[in-house]
Amino acid sequence: MYDYVTFERLYGSGGQEIAKKLSERLGYRLYDRSVLIETCKRMDVAYSYICQLDETAPSKLFFRGPGNNLSLEEQIFNTEKEVISEAAEKPGCIFVGRCASEVLKDKKVLRVFVTADDEYRLNRATSVEKIDADQAEGQMRNVDKRREKFFNAHAGNNWASADYFDVIINSGKLGIDACVDMLEGLIKS
Repeated sequence: MYDYVTFERLYGSGGQEIAKKLSERLGYRLYDRSVLIETCKRMDVAYSYICQLDETAPSKLFFRGPGNNLSLEEQIFNTEKEVISEAAEKPGCIFVGRCASEVLKDKKVLRVFVTADDEYRLNRATSVEKIDADQAEGQMRNVDKRREKFFNAHAGNNWASADYFDVIINSGKLGIDACVDMLEGLIKS
């Protein structure tokens, strides 16, 4: 039995929904945007501002003032790591994004990557996320690129790599519920 499950996901693949349903079935606590909300409180920075920088690789600044050795992106990630580590003091957690698989690498964690084809993801973006069809493709590309850079910068591995993740699951081919069923069986084994 795994004490922790972490999800990385392509935009529109349904990774968030799979994580939510899995947490309900297993009775695990779900940490997704709640990590970001707690980070905002601890940093005393507006949620709308931090959302723009969440899961963003550190910027390369030409100059950093004295006493300020970390970019804002790095400060956000360090605070998120604290929040994730504190939440993981008690087993039974599912984390979505924010490189939680790397933060928890010394624990008994199942690392899951959720993928799907572009057509499936575009359909989810317009129907579930309510993104305008004209903007959905650009949103998909931008979010995926940002998440990939963030993951690669903090995990030292390639995003979506079979060498890093324990399970890579295609929600477009299997469907959300079948993904949840499969992961539940794997976690309980």
